[in-house]
Amino acid sequence: MSKTLEKMQEQIEALLKALNTFNIPVFEDGLAEDEEAQFEKKGYHFFVYETGNMFKNDDLKTIKQEIVVYYYSENRDDLDERTIEIIQALSKVPIIKFERSQKQQLRRKDTDNYVDRIVLLYNRKIVTGCAEI
Repeated sequence: MSKTLEKMQEQIEALLKALNTFNIPVFEDGLAEDEEAQFEKKGYHFFVYETGNMFKNDDLKTIKQEIVVYYYSENRDDLDERTIEIIQALSKVPIIKFERSQKQQLRRKDTDNYVDRIVLLYNRKIVTGCAEI
């Protein structure tokens, strides 16, 4: 495994370690139907993370990649405080930078109930060493 790939994996491991400090489930890219079924009964409270698009960086030796963390929560009054706690925990992950957050409310299918979703957008720098990308 190249040094670049090792660093990328280390970042994801550090991200997971930070998210796991909240003692709620963490999923990569999404939930399977059977996984979601358990939350429909017990209430939504988990993270989903995904790595996204890559962009050329000005220095020509690195690229940026989006990392999105979704925090799903139901029946909590402390979302702003919780968001700050998550941002603080993820600030310890090397070479990722917080960009912004967005609050959303998702309606549960066939009900008048809502699930809160906080979208936390980060960028990470990946050193490619290439002079031309």
